[in-house]
This record gives sequence, structure tokens and C-alpha cells, in this order.
Amino acid sequence: MRFKPGHFESTAGRKRSAASTPPLKASLRLLPNRRDVYRAKLVFYLLLVSLGVFFLAAMAAYCAIRLQSFQPIQREYLTLEIPIAFWASTLILVVISVTLQRAVWLVRRQQLQFLRWMVIAWFASIAFLGVQYFGMVDLLETHFTHFDGSSKVYGLCFTLALVHALHVAGGIVFLAFVIWQGIRLRYDHERHFAVEHCASYWHFLDFVWLMMLLTFLITG
Repeated sequence: MRFKPGHFESTAGRKRSAASTPPLKASLRLLPNRRDVYRAKLVFYLLLVSLGVFFLAAMAAYCAIRLQSFQPIQREYLTLEIPIAFWASTLILVVISVTLQRAVWLVRRQQLQFLRWMVIAWFASIAFLGVQYFGMVDLLETHFTHFDGSSKVYGLCFTLALVHALHVAGGIVFLAFVIWQGIRLRYDHERHFAVEHCASYWHFLDFVWLMMLLTFLITG
């Protein structure tokens, strides 16, 4: 194999130029990937905003019906008694949020501990749906016990709880996906935005549920 004169000099020159590349230019090469991450975050937060508007409209409709804002004839409704299971499920939901926030903190440092907390959150989310089921059954039983329409508020409460539970089911699937990707070692101290999104989604569900309970308590 024959080398042209100056071959080694040009190779060494390229190595020196690559080594001397300013950090700013090197970081600019990563901008397309960063733009994708920013776009994904933007889409995710827009999704949360749209879900927030949906739940806000649903609770506004509940308040309007409960307070008979648009009914010329006032009628008596039963006082809403929040099932005990709802209070228990609220505690579980708070535990899930705390657990996931702990996982977000650990994903940058200890992968094994991160997965352990994610799995705990997943089992807690299953427990939430299980406990929530008994509360919704209580609401339905009261709703269908009275045929004069006085228990309509129980049916409305059940509907809102069911919609929230469906979003919780979606969060469980999201959790399972993040856990599976964590087992495959897809996250590290730099690339873990899916874990943060998962935690943010559950924080959102926690906040919405607390607002729903507060609405139920105020309107009674």
C-alpha cells in the first residue's frame, strides 16, 4: 500500500482540528435531537392542558346541574355522601405521586432503585382502581335506589369518577411502558424525559381528583 506525501500530516491535522472543535459547535450537532425532545414535551403538555380543560368543563357542568342553575323549577336532591373508598383511593393516589417523584430523582443516579419505585407505583395504581371500584358501586346503588330523580347527583358523581378512572387506566399502561423501557436500560442521567412525563401525568391525575373531591364537598 502506497501513501501519498503528506498523508500522515493531513491525518494528524484533521485529528487536531477535530480535537480543537469548539464545544459550542459540537453541541450544535445535537440540536436536531434536542428539538425532537422539545417538541415531544410541547405535545405532552398541550395534552395535559386539553385534558385539564375537559375536566374543568365536566366539573362546571356538574356544579350547574347540582345547584340547578338552569332549571326554572327547583327540586330537592339527596345530599351527596362521598364513599369511604374514595378517601382511601385518594391516599393511594398521593402515594403514587410521591413514589413516581422519587423514581424521577433516582433515574439519574441508581437505575435499579428507580425501577423498584416504578414497580411500586404500578402496583399502587392497580390498587387505586380496585378501591375505586367499590366506591363507584356504592354510588350506583344509591343512584338506582331512588326512582324519583332525587339521586341524580350520585349518577353525576359516578360519571366523573368513571372518566377519571379511565384516564388512570391509561396512566397504568404508560407506567408499564416506562418500566419495560427501564428494564431494557433505555434511560440514563441525560435521557429520561419519558419518566418525567409519566410522573407529570400522574401528578395531573392526582390534582384533578383532589379538585373533584373538593367540588363534591362544596356542592354537597
